[in-house]
Amino acid sequence: MRWIKTDTTQYLPEKEYIDTVIIPLIPFDPADDSQMPKHAFQRELNQIFTQLVEKEYRGRVFLSPEYYYLHGQLEQEVERLNRWIEQFNKQPFQHIFLFTFDPKWKKHEKELTGQLLWVPGMMSGNIQSTETQSFVKEQAHQISEFIQAFW
Repeated sequence: MRWIKTDTTQYLPEKEYIDTVIIPLIPFDPADDSQMPKHAFQRELNQIFTQLVEKEYRGRVFLSPEYYYLHGQLEQEVERLNRWIEQFNKQPFQHIFLFTFDPKWKKHEKELTGQLLWVPGMMSGNIQSTETQSFVKEQAHQISEFIQAFW
């Protein structure tokens, strides 16, 4: 289920069966022209990944709105992200996964109240290429298996 009206309307009466939320973590820095294409690519890739996982586990997984953060300021973001997670815990979700391609989150993983899913991988490329599509499918399958291990 996704953060859209039809899905949230369906979610509310069924929320006791939907125990997992995935929060996509998206880096953003409008002041750094050199990083803009990389961050935009990561956002697109993140959307494809998380939508594949949501589609596979529809009715068990809720895909939250994207969490945007200023790249390079993760120390300040940990507290803010944990407040987000706290709000999702009120639903109540039993499993909260934070999905990112940004390796800098690994340094703060122990401070987070959700389970970090960091996928090392492509930082740029063509989202439509066969190579990218193969990478996405393979990694999404592995992420799915990882999530299942928590159930």
